[in-house]
Amino acid sequence: MPDRSTIAWLRVLAEKDTGALRFGLLETTPGGTPVRFAFASNESGANGSRPCAVEPLRAAIRRLLRSSDSEALVVKAGDFATGHSLAFEQDVPVYRVTGADPGDPSGWATRPIEAVPDVLDAFASNADPSIPLARTGRAVDVAFQDSRVRDMAVIPGLATIVTLPIPTPAGTGESVPPGGSDDLVARLCRILAPPMAASQAEHSLSWPVELMPFQQAGVRALVGMERLLLADDMGLGKTVQAVAALRILKARGILGRALVVAPTSVLDQWRREVAKWAPELSAIVVRGPATDRAWQWRAATDLTLASYGVLRADVARTEVGERFWQVVVADEAQRVKNRVETSRAVKALRRGRSWALTGTPVENREDELASIMEFVDHDGSRPLKHYVPGAALLARHRELQLRRRKNDVLDELPPKLVTKVEIDLQPAQRQSYDRAERDGIVHLKSLGVDVGIVHVLELITRLKQICNADPRTGASSKLDDIAARIAVLSTQGHKALVFSQYTSETSGTAAAVKHLAEFKPLMLTGRTPMPDRHALIEAFRKRPSHRAMVISLRAGGVGLNLQEASYVFHLDRWWNPAVERQAEDRAHRIGQTVKVHVVKYSCRDTIEERIDQVLTAKQALFDELVDDVSLDLSARLSRSEILGLFGL
Repeated sequence: MPDRSTIAWLRVLAEKDTGALRFGLLETTPGGTPVRFAFASNESGANGSRPCAVEPLRAAIRRLLRSSDSEALVVKAGDFATGHSLAFEQDVPVYRVTGADPGDPSGWATRPIEAVPDVLDAFASNADPSIPLARTGRAVDVAFQDSRVRDMAVIPGLATIVTLPIPTPAGTGESVPPGGSDDLVARLCRILAPPMAASQAEHSLSWPVELMPFQQAGVRALVGMERLLLADDMGLGKTVQAVAALRILKARGILGRALVVAPTSVLDQWRREVAKWAPELSAIVVRGPATDRAWQWRAATDLTLASYGVLRADVARTEVGERFWQVVVADEAQRVKNRVETSRAVKALRRGRSWALTGTPVENREDELASIMEFVDHDGSRPLKHYVPGAALLARHRELQLRRRKNDVLDELPPKLVTKVEIDLQPAQRQSYDRAERDGIVHLKSLGVDVGIVHVLELITRLKQICNADPRTGASSKLDDIAARIAVLSTQGHKALVFSQYTSETSGTAAAVKHLAEFKPLMLTGRTPMPDRHALIEAFRKRPSHRAMVISLRAGGVGLNLQEASYVFHLDRWWNPAVERQAEDRAHRIGQTVKVHVVKYSCRDTIEERIDQVLTAKQALFDELVDDVSLDLSARLSRSEILGLFGL
């Protein structure tokens, strides 16, 4: 039996389906080393129960505490419904943790009010960034996912299911998990161990290359936090950080099954990064007809990869919506920025950890951030959290977002130079443009009260396309300028990317390929078959004859690494600068060795000038809500923890 120099950490969790209660009690030394763990349930029959009365709750906890003789009992505020008494007739004070940081004195609320005892002072002064209450809760969840435990849990009268003394070798301070990697006891010991003790499990892992310090810090944040919005600039390796974190969770025996939801265009990139950075993880991509997807969802793999569209289609007709995932990763999480069917499907997934990866959590308005935060800030409760723009959202955002900008962490990365080029339309273009604008305005006025936003957008699109090229003659000031620039650049060994939001033969990617034919451009659009994308990228990288790649903005703005290009041309402007920046960062990313020059075109005396003013305002919104917000890693992680993650 532990002596009174230990601390007891109590968690009470509600079973989501039945309402039955699960209990966990972890006892640790002041340094956080586990000594004893017990868990129980409060079910009374095979069909489960919905205990809500105060006295049964007290009785169940009393049984769990019977053999404990710890100096302090710590509970998580919110684990008990209002009115439930915490007076368990113990001769030690009960403490509620109301803050996130155990080192913050304001985070301890006592009952009765008195000074925090020495044993808690000793704990609060250590470097453990993951409070034992969180580890206890995870251990209870894992324990009751085990079929043998669940079978025992429904036996009437069985209160304490497991009492687990955690063995500690003489002369050491590290707990040793008994049994093999698949043994429940071993898995629970790994979960309950302090982060630095648990990290010994991954010290034997070898990595293909050394991660940069900021990436190591990002991995540690993902491993240590159940909810995180990783909003690093594009090109800083968010995918690699997430894969490394998943590998470490696997090494600790607590990964279980994980789901990555991502755009279709980046699924193969995820598969390649998993093979490179976490070769021991089994992974499957869910794709193909519905009959194939059904068995792919059931495959017993560590990692399931699926597109947002596939998840939306399958969540209701397969078991994917009922399965519990230890981790759900929403990559390019701006795909859940709107509260539509796809977003609802992702947010409804049952999960332990919620990781969102995106360099653009805000594209147009603050409400998009609110929607993404509803996915990230998930604790299993129902109904799901709902955020609205305002102070509460921004405060929580600051607690859960980790963002690093390239200029801050990559001293060796060459700069990105952005140039706005204002250009005059060619005579044929001007004639077509003026006529289209004049006729379009007449048409809008003729609609009277029936005029709608869709009519205005149709006119804007038509005018923007004429700014790219005259549909009658093919004349284009922009493409002529791009061709002249690439002619000079190619003699200097440079390659270029040309982005357009359109794909037509008169004003989009196809028109650009035709206009730049002498440079043997390659074209990548949403119509490019997925198996051909990799071959196109490799051809651009390795064949000097291909001096340009023409890419549709939406199809190629994510998931590409094209550091071979040092010039980026925006043939036309997208509705928000965040998407444009994503496209530019196909070239401006880790591995780039020369300056990246970005050229953005707009035609004088056209709708494009007015759009540029709107984009400038949107960039200011992004800077305010995203760029200047990041959780303080230094308050959570020590240098030794960050370096120790990789055995350094």
